[in-house]
Amino acid sequence: MKKINISAMLICAILISSSTLTTAQDKIKYTKPKKEYRNNWSIGLNYGENGFGPYTSFFVGLGKTSDLVIGLSFSGVTDEREIERVDVFGNTQTLNKINRVFMMPMSIGLRQELFKNDIEGDFLPLLNVGIAPTLVMTNPYDRSYFSAIPYTQSTFAFGGYAGIGVNFTQSKSTSMNVNLNYYYLPILGDGVQSLQYNTIENVGGFQLSMGVIFLK
Repeated sequence: MKKINISAMLICAILISSSTLTTAQDKIKYTKPKKEYRNNWSIGLNYGENGFGPYTSFFVGLGKTSDLVIGLSFSGVTDEREIERVDVFGNTQTLNKINRVFMMPMSIGLRQELFKNDIEGDFLPLLNVGIAPTLVMTNPYDRSYFSAIPYTQSTFAFGGYAGIGVNFTQSKSTSMNVNLNYYYLPILGDGVQSLQYNTIENVGGFQLSMGVIFLK
């Protein structure tokens, strides 16, 4: 009788364990981790105190909320003292202008997403900071736009930038990005001239950028 009781107890224990394991397996459901889409590259337009033009940027992820950003932009540079006049035939001319001035900054900086874990939704504030080595080019204003290209001269500016922005996620593949940054870009050397007798020594200033970021 003793052997029979022990066997019966073992059989009951096995049946109870199997039932418990089956119930536990039914309750446990595998949840696939949600993929977090990160910044890849972007295109857009810059509007600054000196002029406007296109830009493109590439992102290298440093973490869940930060990126290394490498950007390249191109824009014209105007002197705040420029006065443009239009003649009776509709032709425009800037008084005392001797050079067209252009700049091509390469920005290298940090883009930090703020309060990402605290804010729900698709809106995120940003903090931007970095350096911006800049190629500055001039060519004579008294020549036509294309014929002046062979006479282009170049110099460099170097400085940094800092600012704030916002990011609006549109879909799994794109987001909208708006930034307001201040650039301090003093020209190395004697500066450049757009107007006769006036020298531009800093091609920086406030800059508003609006663009589309493509996610990966």
